[in-house]
Amino acid sequence: MSHHLNIPPEIDWAVRSFIRRHKRALRWSCLAAVLVVLLLACGTGWLLVRGAARLSGWAAGKSPVVQIPLAWEKPLGDAALAQIRSQVPFVTDPRAIEALNTLAAPLLAGINNRSGGFNLFLAESSQVNAFALPGGYIVMNRGLLEQARSAEEVQGVMAHEMAHIIKRHAVLQLAKDLGLDLVIRRLQAGESRLLDSLVQDSGRLLGLKFSRDDERAADDLGWEMLEQSGIDPRGLAGFFERLQAQRPASERGGNSTGATLLSTHPEPQQRLERLRLKDAAMQQREFKSFTREFQKLREALAPVPGMLETPASGQLLGHEASSGLAA
Repeated sequence: MSHHLNIPPEIDWAVRSFIRRHKRALRWSCLAAVLVVLLLACGTGWLLVRGAARLSGWAAGKSPVVQIPLAWEKPLGDAALAQIRSQVPFVTDPRAIEALNTLAAPLLAGINNRSGGFNLFLAESSQVNAFALPGGYIVMNRGLLEQARSAEEVQGVMAHEMAHIIKRHAVLQLAKDLGLDLVIRRLQAGESRLLDSLVQDSGRLLGLKFSRDDERAADDLGWEMLEQSGIDPRGLAGFFERLQAQRPASERGGNSTGATLLSTHPEPQQRLERLRLKDAAMQQREFKSFTREFQKLREALAPVPGMLETPASGQLLGHEASSGLAA
């Protein structure tokens, strides 16, 4: 049994007449409606996929979910520096500090740290290592300076650590490391208390390992800074190459001088190869000599350990410098 609608003839005629007159417009309208539906479906699908990827990245701590303001870098650096001070005394021998600052002066004259100046410190530690902290703090261990064979090797490490600070690698890595936890803290405590929360986590900065991309970027910028300052950049490659050659012995429990620094710098062999390529492509030129300044540093370090700063002392000794030149 079928049912039929009883449409008056005049209405049926009017509808058919309307369709005949506007057939083309109706076709384009239907096509436009289909396209809109498809676009909405594609957009919804893209948002779902993108959202799922972001949530997955946050959960894994693989992407910075909270931007850390530039003004927060110094408080974070202050807290991390205090942690180092509580664990190891700092050298305050004026001769050593002056010699270190003299080696750093050419680099500091031509670069700019957006969060402020640069502060150099010398830690009384035999480990061959250096730390780049937010706010422009660079801590170099006595062991690293004693292991270096030339001023250019010391300046190469300085330039590399300065590049980490200029690129904000530490704070970006901290944001990635904390991941979704930072979002939760911001929602719970708000922006005003988030800095205090981050300062409490500043100890994480000492244990962070920069990514391969970060290390390559620091190598590239550090090499450029050295060349612009008239310093032979091959000292950076030479220092890492010598430490890499010592690494097998350290892994066997023998000489461990190079293990600490290389353990915080991933894939040293690949980075050495990139630095060698830079060396091969570099045009021949004359570089400044810093032999006398380096000898003064070695003399200041060699005779005695130097005046040691007790952890209770809050005095900050170092070199502050900034310039108006963009890095």
